[in-house]
Amino acid sequence: MDQNATPIIDALKNFREKGITSYDVPGHKRGRRVCDFQKLVGKEVYLMDVNSPVGLDTFAHPVGVVKESLELAAEAYKADNAFYIVNGSSSGVHIMIMTVCYDGEKILIPRNAHKSVTNALILSGAVPIFMEPEINQGFGIASGMKLETIQYYVEENPDAKALFLVYPTYYGACCDLEAIVQYAHSKGIVVMVDQAHGAHFSFSSSLPKSAAEMGADLVVASTHKTGGSLTQSAMLLHNEGLVKYHSVKKRVLMFHTTSPSYLLMASLESARKMLATEGEEIFSELVTECKKLKKELNKIPGLSVLDDSYGVPTMSYDPTKIVINVTKLGLDGFDVYDIMFEKYGVQLELAEPTIVLAVIGIGDDKETVWKLYDVFADLAATYYGKYEIFGIPEETVHVPPQIMSPRQAFYSDKKAMKLEEAIGEVAAEAVMIYPPGIPICIPGELITPETVEEIIYCRENSACVQKDSREADRILVVVREEEE
Repeated sequence: MDQNATPIIDALKNFREKGITSYDVPGHKRGRRVCDFQKLVGKEVYLMDVNSPVGLDTFAHPVGVVKESLELAAEAYKADNAFYIVNGSSSGVHIMIMTVCYDGEKILIPRNAHKSVTNALILSGAVPIFMEPEINQGFGIASGMKLETIQYYVEENPDAKALFLVYPTYYGACCDLEAIVQYAHSKGIVVMVDQAHGAHFSFSSSLPKSAAEMGADLVVASTHKTGGSLTQSAMLLHNEGLVKYHSVKKRVLMFHTTSPSYLLMASLESARKMLATEGEEIFSELVTECKKLKKELNKIPGLSVLDDSYGVPTMSYDPTKIVINVTKLGLDGFDVYDIMFEKYGVQLELAEPTIVLAVIGIGDDKETVWKLYDVFADLAATYYGKYEIFGIPEETVHVPPQIMSPRQAFYSDKKAMKLEEAIGEVAAEAVMIYPPGIPICIPGELITPETVEEIIYCRENSACVQKDSREADRILVVVREEEE
């Protein structure tokens, strides 16, 4: 197929030129009344915001331009099938798990999986078997999964239906996915991959392969994160085999809006074209500059940058993720995150106690990559040697006992308790810092002293703790039977 083709975008152009008078939805009637948002973004956005008019195909049963666009996406990502997702890669995770796992069935999941996995467990009733990922103690972060660790969990849980993996992790760590997929398939286990932060993979020889290319059954790639599409848009990729196309399609339609945005689908198509036709050139240059940048940042007193030399030996790393340990500046990651925005006008992706993360995507270039050097050099010159070094706490993956399934806990009677008094109770909500959205605890888990300690630390050092209970010092717990 011709990866320069853009059937959806071409159809939108043709529709605009026809000058159609709209008596269908959306009600803005292609921007006939000028509102404040149109003044901000221009009328062209409204002209393109249509709802499956004649000539533009339908998402539910595509036979024309949408079908052709999806076939181009599947070919580009080296998958058998592709689906456009317009309500985020989180819904792609829901679709994957709901397609494969039913109530009571086991699914193997690394503990550093995104909160969308927890929500999918609640919806499906699947029972999680949490696996401990590798730990990078020098940076205080969780990494990817080793094949040997997965083999251990499979042997301990031979009835596991599926394996869910994060590839790459938020920080760019990539496991030996090809070997893991081959092993899982030899055991009849379905492999689902959250490749949200690797939507650019496979489009340059300088980057890792994509999970779909290596045979994973279901993969979600968050195209808006690094691939250039609009926020909220993603790709769901499918390889025929253990999971059938019609099963995936049913769940896609179940979770998808019946009025998918043509703006988002067109942006996915446009991103696919750029990745497929220009990705090699763009990312080869970006990877080269990122590697040079990391070497120079490592020379700055007080800073160290995650790469193959500082990482977990069994992992490779996405070179476009810039993970900087700032503890030798006497600052934690949350301090640096705020300083970068307020003093330098730089918006980083996230902060952790020990690190900050900058994400390099398809819209970056040599200039934006090297601006990171300028601002971090100035930061180090300002703070290095002025404060006591911030100690790196030993990172552990705390997996509390699972007392009941996430679904059971979520739908149980619940009450709010003070954190310190909730030790020994069963959590009825998920608590996490966002980003990255990795839960500290999930519904159904025993609340331990370590759980409470971590929640309090995050609450005191970050404004981004997410939970259901309104009071900052309380957590929702399952009401005991004797109380009922």
